[in-house]
Amino acid sequence: MSKQTFVMTPKNYPRPLEVLGEHAAVLASDQGTIGSELFLKEGSRGSTSPWHRRPSERAATKTFSKMIHRLKEDVRSWYELHRRNGATNVVVWAIYLELLLMLVLLVLLPFDTVQVGGRYRLIKPLNFTMSMAMYLATVVILLDYLRASMWWKKVIGWGVSICILTAITCITMQAARGTTSHFNNSTPFDSTVSSLMDIVDPLNSVFVLVLLIFAVQSKYDVSRSSQLGIVFGILLFLAGSVIGGVMVAHGQSVVGVAPEGPGLPVVNWSTKGGDFRVAHFLGIHAFQILPIAGWLINQMEGLPRRAKLTAVVAVSAGYVSLMGIVFLQAMNGVPLVRM
Repeated sequence: MSKQTFVMTPKNYPRPLEVLGEHAAVLASDQGTIGSELFLKEGSRGSTSPWHRRPSERAATKTFSKMIHRLKEDVRSWYELHRRNGATNVVVWAIYLELLLMLVLLVLLPFDTVQVGGRYRLIKPLNFTMSMAMYLATVVILLDYLRASMWWKKVIGWGVSICILTAITCITMQAARGTTSHFNNSTPFDSTVSSLMDIVDPLNSVFVLVLLIFAVQSKYDVSRSSQLGIVFGILLFLAGSVIGGVMVAHGQSVVGVAPEGPGLPVVNWSTKGGDFRVAHFLGIHAFQILPIAGWLINQMEGLPRRAKLTAVVAVSAGYVSLMGIVFLQAMNGVPLVRM
């Protein structure tokens, strides 16, 4: 075999190109894998991107995508947890009954011609079925994440379900009869129905109080931010229940005007006088809003743990302030919206 001499001569290669963008990986096969938008430039010349998002927009989109991804993961993990927890089955069936009733009321609503208290009679039970379904769904999630014995979970689940189904039965039955369910003492039967509701509502609050005790003891298998949101949410739910007791003691939900006066569409909150139902509504639904706020705050990766807890406290304090303002408005006979 003859020997050959290889001579390597220097060559003037062009200057390296600047790579702009997120990142690029060059494979051994001489193919490039581009992770995001890339464009090349040499010196002051070269191709540029026709359009690209600003860094703040990219960061916001990326953060939102991460939150959606984590929400999906949390939903999947919750479902697996729920599937293994048979203690909440009765609450789930109560939700199905509420949703079925809601569907029936929605079908019948266009044909409703009877008005009670200034609105069509089926609107009130329809509003309550939606609110109660959300409440029961929240109870299911809390019981699934609760680190307690099956006995406690079943007691709370059965107790809450019985109270809620009794209340919605009374509300729907009275609406079908063309009369009111709350503060109605016009006949012995109506008085009995109203008294029954005045019993099951505080009894339901007792079971929620048990959930609060577990929350204070950090018995929920969730983040600290979510746990704090649960504590504040239950506290304000109980405060909303107390406002319901104020309405019972007052004999009506409004101040300074007749109960059948004009009100806002759907919710029927008075537009002429004070209405305790506004603060009552905010308190009851703090049960969902503040735990969700705690979960959202926990998703903010840039915040340290102490700052997250502070943020949950700040949001809860703002919610308390809002609730206090509308309650004082009602006490002084001032409507939420004057029309």
